[in-house]
Amino acid sequence: MSLYLDLARAHAPAVILGMLLVGAALALVTPNGRASWTLALAAAIAAVAMAADLSWRFLTSGAALAPDALLTVDGVSAFAAPLIAALAAFVIMAEGAALRERVARTQPYAVALHLAGAASWIGALFAQDLVGLVVGVNVGWLALTGLVATAPERGALNGALRMLTAGGAAAAFMLAGIGLITYAAGGGAVNAAASAMISSPQMATLGFVLLLAPLMLMAGAAPLHAWMGAAYGRSDATLALTMGALASLAVIARLAAVAATAPAVAEGVSVVLVSVGIASVLIGSVQAIGAVNVRRLIAYAGAAQAGCVLVAIALESPAGLAAALVQVFAWGAGAFALFAGIAASRDAALTALDGLGRRAPFAGVAITVGALSFMGAPLTIGFLGRWRLIEAGVGAGWWWATGAAIVTSLAAVFYGGRLIERIYFRRATEAAAFDLDVWRWARVPVLAAAIAAIACGLAPSLLLDLATRASMLALGLGA
Repeated sequence: MSLYLDLARAHAPAVILGMLLVGAALALVTPNGRASWTLALAAAIAAVAMAADLSWRFLTSGAALAPDALLTVDGVSAFAAPLIAALAAFVIMAEGAALRERVARTQPYAVALHLAGAASWIGALFAQDLVGLVVGVNVGWLALTGLVATAPERGALNGALRMLTAGGAAAAFMLAGIGLITYAAGGGAVNAAASAMISSPQMATLGFVLLLAPLMLMAGAAPLHAWMGAAYGRSDATLALTMGALASLAVIARLAAVAATAPAVAEGVSVVLVSVGIASVLIGSVQAIGAVNVRRLIAYAGAAQAGCVLVAIALESPAGLAAALVQVFAWGAGAFALFAGIAASRDAALTALDGLGRRAPFAGVAITVGALSFMGAPLTIGFLGRWRLIEAGVGAGWWWATGAAIVTSLAAVFYGGRLIERIYFRRATEAAAFDLDVWRWARVPVLAAAIAAIACGLAPSLLLDLATRASMLALGLGA
């Protein structure tokens, strides 16, 4: 048995993808929705265990893996893969509470799409070459589009059509980017630019921009986020969409780390990232303040958070990349706490939160903690991510970069404070619909995990150490 376990650990990336894809296949052919959900959840948990083991071994001791022609592991993928796998497991867990809302014949498809999407995003993080990365990203995007399209809410199809249109354009740009980088760097490997003499720096820079811009669109960075309002506001696939946004940012961090080690393209890539990052902070913050739909509010707040992550990545330093990884973790925890807590009211209107703290105390606590994390309140993981960005910006001489963190936090005080005020200081004006099915308890582990992740701000040493090691390895500086 130990021999097989060692073999599996040596080929961990392939095993992780295999677990998720086999789980998706089994879920798809299982006619009963609950049985399909159970199989999918088991596969996702197994993938989380394998990904966590890989991350720990790679980041703490630099464990070597068996050679693979298609998959590889670097600092960013080692840090982000277990995070995406864990988010996928929690998404599927929460899906158990909403599964009955879907048409019975579509339930296995929805569960399978969750696993297939997670496998695709993780595959993009592990991809050895640019073609594999782009294929993984686009398949993951199509899986998210399918989840939005099959959502029971009216108007969800409109969001899916917007995502499909944006995804088609994104795929075309990414293919063009692959061609330019391959021609300029003499190879299609993800790290080709880091190890090759680039014949045409301008062409290679344009290629990286054509790869990164679609990823920023998928991450919901403004002004490339026109699809978000319809997709988030009119479907119940909000947790899956958040997972996809975080995975997109992780892939951006991986590509940007490669570009940072190639002086010929580093400056151009940094300018693009910081420009979109600042725009996303400003536009996302304004839209979040004015939103009246809670799902859209959180989506636009996520755009502001994504802007901070992009600014941190643009620093192209170990401290900046580590700050970006910590912020990705913080955003995931905060968004999951908010979305899962709001699901308790089964209504996306702000007025549905009135008095929620008395009617559903646990959900109220989750929303409050998530809002505080988005604000960057002390003793939360959100504060730690924001503070790391400020440190990295000051260390690189980008004093103005601290403004991105400050603007995001100040805006979050307005919209986060509005959520908290409604939860605890208002009374409901009408009876609210609550989920009384026994499967509602499937959301409890999601809420508990999100709150625990946000509370990592109390004892963050392990997370910070792993993020620092991941950034050093990604930039080729050792651990």
